[in-house]
Amino acid sequence: MARADGAAGNPPAADGCLSQKNHMSELNESAAPTRQNPLIWISLIVAGLILFVFVSGDRDDSMPGKIETATETESEIETSGNIERSLLVPPGMRARQYIEQLRDAGKPYPLAEVHAKAQKHLAEGSLADAHLLYFFAAREDHLPSILVLGEMSDPTRFRAEDSLLDHADVIQAYKWYEKAAALGDAVAAERIDGLEQWASDASQAENPHARQLLLNLERKP
Repeated sequence: MARADGAAGNPPAADGCLSQKNHMSELNESAAPTRQNPLIWISLIVAGLILFVFVSGDRDDSMPGKIETATETESEIETSGNIERSLLVPPGMRARQYIEQLRDAGKPYPLAEVHAKAQKHLAEGSLADAHLLYFFAAREDHLPSILVLGEMSDPTRFRAEDSLLDHADVIQAYKWYEKAAALGDAVAAERIDGLEQWASDASQAENPHARQLLLNLERKP
């Protein structure tokens, strides 16, 4: 009877073993995807690194050209700045250098040439150079230069864009016109008459410069 019971008990044990095997195989199957997931992520990371290497390589190849271009541009700007600064000349410097050359060469001075250079500087807007050359020639009794200096100060002919003065100076105009008239210039004598008329009108408006000119004219012998 005992053998019968033992024989009869074998099938349940076999069924238990089979159920355990089935359970283990299910666990293995469920664990298989978990083992595959790291491989997928590793593949993605490797692909990303390869892409990064190629992209960064192209960027590095393009950078030197950009850096060289920027360096060349900065160099050009610096060079052009140096050229512009070297071309800057202080007001009146060209006239002073020219006058020094004339004095070194000695008299007689080419006053007509000096006057022509002054006219050119005036046309270019170089008032300091023009004024110095007019003054140099006027002191040497060059009539056209004397008249120009008179006109620069004449209140009836004053043009701010052609003069170093901020406003007309009737006393200076009279001085230059009187010098020209003393040299026999008829135009200068007419200009003095014009200044006298201006002074007569302006003195009524309490203009001190007009009154000073009238006093100078009264003292004139």
